[in-house]
Amino acid sequence: MYFEVSQQRDFTYFKPPMSKVTTSWKAFRAVCIVQLILVAFKGMLAFSELFYKSHVLISIIDTIAYGLVFLFVYHGLSMLNYNYPDMPLSVKQKRSFNVLYLINFLLIAYLFAQIVNTWWLLPYVFRINNSIGYYSYTLAALFLFSWIIFILHLIFLAGMFRLRRLIYQNTISSWYQQFDKPQS
Repeated sequence: MYFEVSQQRDFTYFKPPMSKVTTSWKAFRAVCIVQLILVAFKGMLAFSELFYKSHVLISIIDTIAYGLVFLFVYHGLSMLNYNYPDMPLSVKQKRSFNVLYLINFLLIAYLFAQIVNTWWLLPYVFRINNSIGYYSYTLAALFLFSWIIFILHLIFLAGMFRLRRLIYQNTISSWYQQFDKPQS
């Protein structure tokens, strides 16, 4: 049979039960999910601007930047799901994490530039006698999206650093415990 499932599977690579994940890591997972949604929205918006805006190069850069942020957040979420307590990272996971982590320092600068680029919206958003009416909500959303994505990404980078260190420390301590047991 083509889709036959092997009866001798090793299920040690599956994620840990949710009871082993602490509350702070559950909150970190929620931040990751919110970040994924916001970055996917901004990435799709940047991709759609390729077809109707005159500044195609800026839209390409936006699409690539938000795509890289999405990849890093997705990679971090998968590390939390599958490697959290003490499952060591594979060589491919380590390499992709290191490359994306370094690239994301450049993306922090890019996300901050997005915030600076939206400063011109502030007078229109907080004007008392708002002459643009309904569009002030859209402008406020654009301004807040940039801020929220930037702040969540800073939290995410710090959390990824802690997660990688914790996985490494737990893996090393479990190896020591495994080999320090007396032979019976």
